[in-house]
Amino acid sequence: MKIFRYSIILVTAALLAACGGSSSGGFDDGGSASMSITVESSEVATNSSTSVGVRFRAADGSAVADGTTVTLRSSNTNRGVVSPVGGSSGESATATTSGGQANFTFTARSSTGPVTLTASGANPSGSGTVSTTREIEVIEDPDADARLEISGASSMPANNENVEIFMGSPFINELTVRYNNPDGSAGSVVEGQISVAVSPVSRGAFSTLDDPETDDVNEFFVLMGSAPVNMTAGVATVFVHSFDQPGTLTVSVSAEDAETGDTFSEDFEIEIIEGAADFLPANLDFSMSSDPVYTQGSGGSTSKSVSLFVTDSGGNPVPDPEGSGAEYNNVILSLDAPDGSDARLNGTGASGSVSGSEISVQTVNGVANFSISGATETGPHEITATVDRADNNVDNDLLDPLTATTTVGVGDGRLFSLEIVSPSVSAIIANSVVGSIQTDQEPQIDPETGAVIPPDADGTYSLTITAQGSDQAGNAVLTNTPIDFGKIDAPLTQTLPRTFVFSGGDGNPEEGGNLFSVVDPPEGFGDNPSTVDEAVEPGDTLALFGKSVPGNREHEAARTVASVIDSSTITVTEDFNRNDGSGSIVNDGFVIPWVIGRSRMGVVDSHTSLTTQGRGSVELTYPISAIGRPLVLWGQGNRVEADQSQTVADVEAMVFPGIAPARLSATPSSIQGNSTTNIELCLSDALGAPINDVFIRGDIVEGPANGSLDGQPMPARTELPTGSAGDGCTITEVTTSGMVPEGEESLIRFSVGGATADVQVVPPGSAMLLVSPSRYNDPSPNIVSVTVTLTLLNGEGEPISGVDLTGECEAEGGTLEIESDPGVTDADGVTTARVAVGLTECAAADAEGFPRTGTCTFTTPSGTPVGTFLATGINGTNNAVSPSCPAP
Repeated sequence: MKIFRYSIILVTAALLAACGGSSSGGFDDGGSASMSITVESSEVATNSSTSVGVRFRAADGSAVADGTTVTLRSSNTNRGVVSPVGGSSGESATATTSGGQANFTFTARSSTGPVTLTASGANPSGSGTVSTTREIEVIEDPDADARLEISGASSMPANNENVEIFMGSPFINELTVRYNNPDGSAGSVVEGQISVAVSPVSRGAFSTLDDPETDDVNEFFVLMGSAPVNMTAGVATVFVHSFDQPGTLTVSVSAEDAETGDTFSEDFEIEIIEGAADFLPANLDFSMSSDPVYTQGSGGSTSKSVSLFVTDSGGNPVPDPEGSGAEYNNVILSLDAPDGSDARLNGTGASGSVSGSEISVQTVNGVANFSISGATETGPHEITATVDRADNNVDNDLLDPLTATTTVGVGDGRLFSLEIVSPSVSAIIANSVVGSIQTDQEPQIDPETGAVIPPDADGTYSLTITAQGSDQAGNAVLTNTPIDFGKIDAPLTQTLPRTFVFSGGDGNPEEGGNLFSVVDPPEGFGDNPSTVDEAVEPGDTLALFGKSVPGNREHEAARTVASVIDSSTITVTEDFNRNDGSGSIVNDGFVIPWVIGRSRMGVVDSHTSLTTQGRGSVELTYPISAIGRPLVLWGQGNRVEADQSQTVADVEAMVFPGIAPARLSATPSSIQGNSTTNIELCLSDALGAPINDVFIRGDIVEGPANGSLDGQPMPARTELPTGSAGDGCTITEVTTSGMVPEGEESLIRFSVGGATADVQVVPPGSAMLLVSPSRYNDPSPNIVSVTVTLTLLNGEGEPISGVDLTGECEAEGGTLEIESDPGVTDADGVTTARVAVGLTECAAADAEGFPRTGTCTFTTPSGTPVGTFLATGINGTNNAVSPSCPAP
C-alpha cells in the first residue's frame, strides 16, 4: 500500500508540472525541489525579444545555491531561440542562478506559432533532475515592415528620348533602403550587403553609389537588373533608371540579419508613366515689376529685378538643379544691349554670384531671379533665356535648347512724350459757393439723372485733367518733372456753330526760329480799321497740333505771341523746336493745324509736378454758361538735350463738358402725320445746365411715315445747333408723309450721344395724348416719384378739356405704378399724374433681367388716343448710381 501511495504522489507531481510552470524532483523527507518559468509576455512578436526567468527552489522552499546550472530549451528554432543574457542564441542555452533565479532571453524569429520552453537542472535535494515548461506564442509583428523599409518616389517619367545619365536627371529615382533592429536601431546584415533586383528590365534598371575603391569605374553609371548593394549603418542607396517603356517596375530588396540569420524581403513598385510630368523644361515665362529702370547718372533707379519661371509640360516647376551633393546650372541668360551700354545681368549660379552680359544661373523651385543694372545707353535691352529640354542642365552639351526673350526698356527719365487725359468717372463736379454763404441743407440727388447737386451750388464746374509724361523708352519721367498748363477759349466766331476766329490747318512754324506764318487766314492777324473785328494781341497763345501731321511731332507746342508782323505772320517769345528727331531738320511748310487766342472763360491750374508714375493733375474750373463752347487745352514741359533744350507738349481740342448723363427733350412729344411741324429740341447736362453748339440727329424708328428734318430726308441732323433758339435749344422743322387715316402710328427718335427724345406721329385727323416726359431712365436704387404731364389735343391741335384720363403701368420687374391718377383735363387739355419708379436695383453682378423696362399707358374712357410713358432701370451693382450700391 505504501508503494502505491508514493506512485500516486509522483504522478500528481508530473501532472502539475505539465499543467504550467512548476515541477518537483525526487522525494526527500516529505518534500521536493521546484522550478518555474516567468516571461514578460505570453505573446512575442516576430523578430523581437523578451526576457525569461527560471526560478529554482530546494525542497524546503529556499533558493538553490548560487551558481546552480539551469538549461533552457526551445521546442521550435524556426519560431524562436534562447540565449543567456548577453550570450549567443540557439536551440538551448545554459545559465547559472543567482538568488535562486537564472535569466535568459527568448528571441522570436520570422515564423509564427507556439513555442514550448523547457527549463531543467540537477535536483539539489536528491537524485535526478528537476524540469518545467512554459509555452510562448510567436505572433505576427504589426510593425514588421519597419525592419526593412524602402522610400522614394512612386512614379517617374518614361525616358522616351534616352537622355544620358546625369545626377539630378528626372529619369532617375533615388531610393533609400533602411534595415532596423527590433528596437529600431540600425541593423546589421550579412557581409554588409543586401540583394536588389528590378523587374521587368525592359522598363528600368538600377545603379549604386560610386565605390571609392574602384578607380576604373563609376558605379553610378553602371546599370544592373540584379546585384548586391552595400549597406552601411543600416542604410543603402539605390538609383532606379527608367527606360522608354511605361508600366509598373518592381524593386525587390532582401536582407539577412547578421545575428539571427533571419531574412527580410520588401517590394517597392514604381509607375513608369508615358507623358507624365517629367520636370524637364517646356515653358519659359518672364515676369518683372512695372518699376522703370534708367541709365546711370539719370537720377532714377538703375536696376530692375526680373524673374524667369521654368515649368514642364504639365506646368510643374522644374526641380532644383542639384542631386546627391552635386549642383549645376540650368539657365543661360544673355543680354543684347545697345552699342556702348555697360548694362550687365546679375544672378546666382552653381558657384555663387555671377555677373556679366551672359551668365549661367540656377532655378529655385522653378524660378530664376536675376537683375539688370548699370546701363549707360537708353533703348531696348533684350534678355534671352536658354534651357535644355533634354536634361535641365546647361553645364553640359545643349541637346535640345529652348529659348525665350524679353525686353527691358531703359530710359533716361527725361520728358519725351506728354499726353493729356481726362478721367471718365467722377472727373467733373459741381462746385459749392466759396466764402461767407453757409447752409445746413444736404446735397440733393437729381431724380432723373442721379447727379449730386450741392445745396449751395455756385454755377461752376471743375474738371480733373491729368497729364502722363514718359521718356523715350516709355518709362515714367523722373519725379517732380514740371509741366505747365494753359487754355484758349476766345475769341470765337459769332455764327453757329462757334469756332475760333484765328485757326486753320496751314500753319508754318520756323524750325529753330521764332516766326510763325499762315497762307491766307480767314481773318487777318492785325486790326482792320474799316471793320469791327478781332485781332491777335501780344501775350496771346499760339497752339500747334503737330502730332496730327506725320513727321512733325516736335511741332506740338504752345507759344506766347511776341508781336504781329502782318496779317499772316507773328513772332513768338520762345523759339520753336528744330523738328530734327530723325537727325535732320524736317520742314514740311504750311501743314500744321493751329489756333491763336486767349483764355476768357474760367481758369486752369497753371502748373503741376509729375509723380513717380509720371502723372500729374490739375483742375479746369469754368462757369456752366461755357458748356459746349470750343476749348483748346495744352500741357507743356521741357527736355534738356546735350546741345539744346526743347519743349514737349500735348495740345487737345475739346469743348467745356457738362455732367453726364445728358438730357434731351422734344416739344411737342406728339404730332399729326402728313404735316409740317416745328419741334423744339433742348439739350442739357445731368444738372440741367444747357449745352450749346450741338447738332441733333433725327430718325424714324417705327411706323410707315416718311419724314425730313429741316428739308433733309431722315436720318438727318438739325440745320442749326443747340443755342440757336435759346440756351441749349434749337428749333427744327419736321415734315412727315405717307400716313393714312386710321393707320399705324410712327415714331421719330432724336438723339445725341446716349440722350434720346421720342416724338409720336399719329395718323392724320386723329386726336393726340401728349406725355411729358415720355421717357425716363431710373438713376437710383431708391423709388423715385416722377410727375408726368398729359395734354389731350384734337386732330387740329386744339385742347380737349373735361376728359377723365386713366392710366395703368406694367414692368418686367421692380416697381412701376401710378401714385396719383391723372384726373380730368383742364381748359388747356392738361392734367398730371405721378408715377412711382423703382426699376433700378442693387442686384447680384450676374443677375438676369437687366436692363428692366416698363410702360405706363394713359388714355381716355373711349380707349383712344393713347399716350405712353417708358421707364428703364439698370443693375446698380454694375453701374454708377446714386446712392451707390454696397460692395458685393
